[in-house]
Amino acid sequence: MSGPNTKQRILGAARTLFAEQGFPATSMRQVTALAEVNLAAVSYHFGSKEGLLRELVSACIEPINSERIRLLDEAEAAAQGAPLKLRDLIRIFIEPAVRELSENNKDMPCVFSRLHHEPHPGVEAMMTEILAPTIARFIAASQRILPHRSAEELLIRGHFMIGAMLHLLDFKCEELMPMPGIHAATIADYDFRLEQLVSFCTAGFDG
Repeated sequence: MSGPNTKQRILGAARTLFAEQGFPATSMRQVTALAEVNLAAVSYHFGSKEGLLRELVSACIEPINSERIRLLDEAEAAAQGAPLKLRDLIRIFIEPAVRELSENNKDMPCVFSRLHHEPHPGVEAMMTEILAPTIARFIAASQRILPHRSAEELLIRGHFMIGAMLHLLDFKCEELMPMPGIHAATIADYDFRLEQLVSFCTAGFDG
């Protein structure tokens, strides 16, 4: 059993389990049981549990990063050498991820949130390898906008921004504490939440 449907079942099972339990706590036996395949099928398609995670993460992040770079290239070309506005740069980084992870891959925000908060040997290096080229482009663009901020400051603030973005994506409106005068429907609105996140991160980068 090694056809494309098998591979997709394994990826789907891994996505569900990594979201529910986290990567370190999920065993290959659990993945194979949920996918209804044997261990040989996982080894054939992915080589290892780490290989399975890499493919799952890459399949999700690569289209997001491609869209980020496309939008950044367009914005920089339109700016004709002038620095971009910080809010525009923040939006270019955030919006492709929020749209993709809200509309598709709905378990992935929880997977990423767990990876963000539950470091595991090898996973951090893998995430760096996948994200580094895109992050380097955005740090360079940020330094043109904020020359008084060091690369280290921008990198750690970017880390905080990703944490805030993952929190938004994994946030359930029904978990919101009821408060007088607060309309849950407004907070549930996609565009409202996106604008608040962009504003929050923009202020944080140069606060």
